[in-house]
Amino acid sequence: MPTVQDINDEYFGKDKSRNYLKHDFTAVLRGVVQRSVLIEVLRECSKARHNEEVHKDKDGNESVAFGDFDPDNAGFLWSIYESYQKGVMVDVRQLLTPKEAGTGGKFINDLAKLDVDAFIGYYKTDQAYTIPPLLREQYFKSKQLDKELLITNFIDEHRDEIEDTVDSLMDKVTSFQAKGYFHQIMAEYQGLKFHKDQYPEKYDVTEELEEFGVFKTNKITRRDKASVNISEIAKCLNEFAEIVALYQNLVSQNTSFFGTNWPLETYIERSFALFAKDIPMTVQKKTTRDVVKYLDPALHVVSWGHKHSQ
Repeated sequence: MPTVQDINDEYFGKDKSRNYLKHDFTAVLRGVVQRSVLIEVLRECSKARHNEEVHKDKDGNESVAFGDFDPDNAGFLWSIYESYQKGVMVDVRQLLTPKEAGTGGKFINDLAKLDVDAFIGYYKTDQAYTIPPLLREQYFKSKQLDKELLITNFIDEHRDEIEDTVDSLMDKVTSFQAKGYFHQIMAEYQGLKFHKDQYPEKYDVTEELEEFGVFKTNKITRRDKASVNISEIAKCLNEFAEIVALYQNLVSQNTSFFGTNWPLETYIERSFALFAKDIPMTVQKKTTRDVVKYLDPALHVVSWGHKHSQ
C-alpha cells in the first residue's frame, strides 16, 4: 500500500524535468477553455458561409453559381479546430489513464488505498513531522496556551477531525471511481481517433442526389463518429479538483495546484484576439460566464481568478 509520502513524491514531486498532477490538470483545463473560444470563433466565421451565390451581368441578368463560398475561412478553421480538439483529448487521456505512473487516474486509485492511520503516521514521521492544514490554526492557538505541546500529542487529540476529513475524501474518491470517467470520456474516442483497427469505420456516411438544371450529382456527407463529451469532462475536472482540495487540507507539502498568472477574463479576451475575426464582446463575456458556470471548482483549485461569483 502506498504511503502519503509515496503519493507526494509521485504526484506532487519537485523534479523540474517532469510533469506532475498540476501540470496535467492545468493542460486539460486550459485546453477546454481555449476550445470554448475556438467554438465561438468558428460559429461567427460560419455565419457568412453559403452554398450558392447570385451574380448579375451588366444587363441585369441574374445567374446562380453553386459551390462552397466561405469568405471567413470557416472550413480552414474547422480543420484547425479538429486537430486542436484531438490534442486536448490526448491531454485528457494523459490525466485520466489509470495504468501509468504519475497520472491522475492512478492518483485516485492510490488515494483509495489510504486510511486515517496512513495520514496519522505521516504527520508523526521524522520526515514530515507536521500538522494538517485543517488543524493549523487550532494548533497555534493550543501552542500559545501550552508551550510544551508536542505535535504528536496534538495529532492524537484531534484524530476525530482528521478522520472526518479523510472519510469525506474517501467518499469523493469512491464516487469518482464509480463513474468510470476514463471509460466514459476516452474509450470510444481514442478507439476512433487514436487507432486504425479498433473502430475501422470512422464516419457515418449519407448520400443524396442533387440536381442543378440538367446536371445531376451525388452529394456525399461524412459525419465523424467520434464525439467529445465536454459536459462529462467538466464534471470530471470539477470532481477531481474537489478531491485535490480535500487532500491539500490534509497534506500541505508541495501540493500547490497554482496554474496560471492570468485572470480568466484576460486569458479569454487575448485568446479571442488571436483571430482576425471580430467577435462581439457579448459573445466573449458569455464564454467567460459559461466557463465559470461549468468549471468553477476546477478553476478554484488552480487559483484561476475571475470576477464572476457562483
